Amino acid sequence: MRDLNRKKLAADLHYSIAHRPRVTKRMHMELDEQGGLVVVVPRHWSNAFIHRTLVHNLHKVQRFLSRAQNHPVKSLQYTQAETHFYLGEYYPLVISRALHKKTSITFINGQIQMFAASLEREDLKRYLQNWYGAQARPVFYARLLEVSRLAPWVDHSKMSLKLRRMKRTWGNCSSQGVIKLNTHLVKAPVRLIDSVIAHELCHLQEMNHGRAFYALLEKLNPDWRKDRVELRVNGPAYLLT
Repeated sequence: MRDLNRKKLAADLHYSIAHRPRVTKRMHMELDEQGGLVVVVPRHWSNAFIHRTLVHNLHKVQRFLSRAQNHPVKSLQYTQAETHFYLGEYYPLVISRALHKKTSITFINGQIQMFAASLEREDLKRYLQNWYGAQARPVFYARLLEVSRLAPWVDHSKMSLKLRRMKRTWGNCSSQGVIKLNTHLVKAPVRLIDSVIAHELCHLQEMNHGRAFYALLEKLNPDWRKDRVELRVNGPAYLLT
């Protein structure tokens, strides 16, 4: 009976497949902008093998989708009092027209206050995304310094940080020691920012996702598994523009 239930659930499972250069060994799950299930897998995996893997791990798929359904993603309208993420919390957006046609945004009294040169949606969107980028720089630098203090293999003289607005990737690390972080990550709680940074710092020592890498990550951030699940569940909301 258990096998029959498993097959029925598998037949009702809808998903799309994505490949990324950094995913070479394991499958992970995320949601697309419409809330659909996306499985990110190594490029050499066949469709049949992917489906068998999902069927074998149906309980994990269902747990992921259940968590994700409790965090529905709604499109942003950039209207008065609409709530937006900043450092893991929702805050209302308070919009006023700028008197001197120069936009300014401040975070004060639990509000994101915007004095906007234009009240068109696309302009408001651009103003806020630029503000997130400006906030991300000092936050990420401070957290990078804090987390790297716990990573004795890090040579600060050879490490640099760059910020990019990316659609899916939270961060990456080059063999030259350049760590790139997604500015959307400033919408997440500090502990998740630290978790992404810890992951990339481990790549300064281990450039792959082998056993040595995860052993290093386990020491630097024992909660990395829980953080990964939380970021996958809430990530679509942080990436929303």
